[in-house]
Amino acid sequence: MLLRVTIKNFLSFYNEAVFDMFPNTKRERFLNHIYNDKKIPLLKQAAIYGANGSGKSNFIKAIWFIHSFVTNRNFIKSINLEEYRFQLADNNSEPIFLEIEFECDEQYFIYQIHLGSTIIERLYYSGLGEKEDEIIFERNGSKITSNKALQNEPSAIELINLNQFSSILALDKEFPVLSNSIVSTVTNWFNNNIDIVTIDATIPMLIDVMSKSEFLLNFTNTIFESIGIGIKSINISDIPFEEWAVDEKNAELVKQIINRDISESSGVSQFKNRRNVLSISMKNGKKVVQEFVFNQLGQGGCEKQMKISAQSDGTVRLLTLIPAIYVAMKQGKVVLIDEIDNSIHPNLVFALLKFFAESNTNGQLIFTTHTPRLLNQQELMRLDEIWITDKKEGSTQMRSLNDFKIHNTINIENGYLDGRYGGVPTLLDIEENG
Repeated sequence: MLLRVTIKNFLSFYNEAVFDMFPNTKRERFLNHIYNDKKIPLLKQAAIYGANGSGKSNFIKAIWFIHSFVTNRNFIKSINLEEYRFQLADNNSEPIFLEIEFECDEQYFIYQIHLGSTIIERLYYSGLGEKEDEIIFERNGSKITSNKALQNEPSAIELINLNQFSSILALDKEFPVLSNSIVSTVTNWFNNNIDIVTIDATIPMLIDVMSKSEFLLNFTNTIFESIGIGIKSINISDIPFEEWAVDEKNAELVKQIINRDISESSGVSQFKNRRNVLSISMKNGKKVVQEFVFNQLGQGGCEKQMKISAQSDGTVRLLTLIPAIYVAMKQGKVVLIDEIDNSIHPNLVFALLKFFAESNTNGQLIFTTHTPRLLNQQELMRLDEIWITDKKEGSTQMRSLNDFKIHNTINIENGYLDGRYGGVPTLLDIEENG
């Protein structure tokens, strides 16, 4: 579970910005949006609003950056770190600062990094504001100290000297240097409990993913049935390869894959127009072609089977989001989606999020959006679940609607569009010269 994120001097965040998933316990609306089975109550979802260029996506990138640093020891070498430092300040040589507070296995941690001429990273047990945080390890450049003895101090120092731009967590995963086993627990949390869906995310092997998980396919059908877009159900068809290959319209593709190695563990997937059109794999020793089949309702109760190529971009985008929604609901993951409403009608986004909010979940969903209809405190969102990004002198600021004195009967959507809470673009009058 995610508790809090602090960002400073990263991309458009110059001054310190703090985001959190703490509910205002005085607010009595949508109590089912709060996890109360932890030491501290936490929200199950959060929406981030703001004008284009206000820094919404940069918030997602900050968490992506931390995740990449922890899970890939060569990450800093693969990027130009200077490009991630705030650019709109003269002679800015301050380090990038990122901090994340989270819960893992009923324990609470704070992980922070300072990225400048040297790398400083620290891992703490969080005191949750009730007691002082307890250091687990601190690394400053090539020096490392721990509240537990290192397994092999000379080897640890040598390893850090050889990998001065790598995270201790990433190094410890490959070459364990800390005797404190909690480090592995934390590293596994970053590896397995954060999913980030970018605006242009695709799943080239989506058919294969869904065909191997009956639970996920059933979950997909539950969502499509509940939101009502004329699709009765989605199935995955199995066509013998020999039968599929003799069809003349598949001749060109057959030539491309005829010599490809296809086994029970590896197959071939065709990806076209940003959608997984088909998948070819081995099942029970035989080669089969799999395709999505959309059972759609038409005139007078007519029902037809349609392929994914006939579906709208919005339907395909929704299909791409469903695995992420699934792991947030069923596997306890923290899922971040940038522009969840991209290509999807506002009513459909509303229905999808209402399904999530009203379902039994054990993870968290955090998303950026431009859809005002979601700002409905009577039907969908708590005020403490809504965040606004704005820019002042080029620097992103974040604040929760919980900071405003808003009565629970006020129409938030109208107030937001009127600019009452910030986060909307300032439009200048355009004079027609003629």
